[in-house]
Amino acid sequence: MVAVLLAGLTAAAPEANASSKPEPLASLRLMQDERGPIKVKTRSEEGVPLRVVFDTAAASSILFDHKHTSGVGDRLQDDHFVYFPFTDRLVDFRQLGLFKLRLGKHEFSSNSWAYGPWKATGLFPGRDEPNYDVIAGRDLFVNFTVAVDPKKRRVRLYESGTDLASTYDQVIDIIDLNSLMAVYVTVGREDTGDLSEKLMIIDTGFPGVLLFANNEELARLKADEYTAPADTLGDALIAPSRMQLGDLPFKKQTALIVSKGTFAADGVIGTGFLANFRYAFDLMSKKLYLSDID
Repeated sequence: MVAVLLAGLTAAAPEANASSKPEPLASLRLMQDERGPIKVKTRSEEGVPLRVVFDTAAASSILFDHKHTSGVGDRLQDDHFVYFPFTDRLVDFRQLGLFKLRLGKHEFSSNSWAYGPWKATGLFPGRDEPNYDVIAGRDLFVNFTVAVDPKKRRVRLYESGTDLASTYDQVIDIIDLNSLMAVYVTVGREDTGDLSEKLMIIDTGFPGVLLFANNEELARLKADEYTAPADTLGDALIAPSRMQLGDLPFKKQTALIVSKGTFAADGVIGTGFLANFRYAFDLMSKKLYLSDID
């Protein structure tokens, strides 16, 4: 889910090699069903088992403090406040310094990790413990091209900037939106008949699709424009819809209408919609690769 934190790493683009299919640096199995978040099992450098969500809507990476991560966050540095716009909470975390995460035979290291309390984020309502330990955020997506095959339940990591165009049907421009990834999506509302192009945040930590409410819908939600989306999720309006990315066929999709909060977009697409495709993110070239899997 969404967190805002300054990222700190960049990666050099590999030399192009059009004559051979790119080889991934790592291949990992998705933990849950094809429409769930991009979630994998891995380990810290010290061998501590960790459940990791690859979250395009988190500006950097976070390790949550709870019993399963005891002893991992032992190199704590200065206080660092992290803002979670989905729940509209500013939480006091600690800088973790350089942290290394094993990803198959590869390793992801970053000096922009934060360590802190999971309950205070509001991301896990009603739970006795979080259902994952780590958010791998924007710094991971800057350092790798991340490819997901929902049907085969695999996520593969390539060197950042790797050209995957030959293995996908379409390439769509990614728009940088205040440290978030966004794309234009054509949305057809079956309840209202409206058909329009909307700027949608990509959030691979969220399984559903959200549309942000207009004034009439906000009144029905008993909220205003600045109410955090999470505060209206329990009362969300249901919007049967069909959605289109690029020139690929429309897909039927039930969207939830919630308040907008601080987001500068028209909504959020999560893995429930992305699971209609094989897809890959290349932030270095600002490209979203897509292939229909129907």
